[in-house]
Amino acid sequence: MKKSEIFISQDSFPAAFIPFLQRARLFDSSCSEEAQTIYIEGAQKAYLKISKEGSLRREMEMTRFMQEHNLAPAVLEYLSENGRDYLLTEALEGEDGIEESYLIQAERLAEVFGASLRLIHDLPKADCPFPSRSAEMIAKSESNILRKYIDDSIIPENIEKAVERFFELKHCAIDDAVIHGDYCLPNIIMKDFRLLGFVDLGTGGIGDRHYDLFWGIWTLQYNLKSDKYRNIFLDAYGRKELDPERLELSRLLAGFTQ
Repeated sequence: MKKSEIFISQDSFPAAFIPFLQRARLFDSSCSEEAQTIYIEGAQKAYLKISKEGSLRREMEMTRFMQEHNLAPAVLEYLSENGRDYLLTEALEGEDGIEESYLIQAERLAEVFGASLRLIHDLPKADCPFPSRSAEMIAKSESNILRKYIDDSIIPENIEKAVERFFELKHCAIDDAVIHGDYCLPNIIMKDFRLLGFVDLGTGGIGDRHYDLFWGIWTLQYNLKSDKYRNIFLDAYGRKELDPERLELSRLLAGFTQ
């Protein structure tokens, strides 16, 4: 995870965060244009994410839900004021899945990555704060189709054919598991391949497990520059629930909603 040291006056932050910022070094660790992420290296190591007002509440609630099952960092503070959201979480003492020491052991990484996803999907759904993720993503896809939006890095084929296939498959979605929603290697934190937790949970909820499986396959190919680790990932996860049509629908949902 990239970190570049920055200097920001404490007066720029709400008072609730000042105790965490005192005598701390700050590093920009942002990976999205939609939010700024600051790594706080102080008495307590933490990450502070800042985005537009209301945009981080879902991530806060999903992180708390996952932390109750020891699969996410603790939420230290959440504020929504003056047009901004602030989410402060503890920094897990490990590295994300694109750390070089993991990437050079690609087979082991793919295996741990698959087994770790199973832990999320086996969580009890009853207390998950966000149901019906598939319906939300289908509605967003339909809206984006109307405005001719498509991520051609995920859907490289003819858009008319992709849209036709989407409408053929959209009824296949089943909200059968708690999902991460952005199951990519940068969002898993490990220590010597031992899982510590997951981050960036703002698109999680109860949805179709194939959506996470699609992103797991995608990120392994993207970050390892090869498709040969797909089967290791799926074997470690377990293939008995795998449905090719739901996996294809998940690809289309990803391409129409990103």
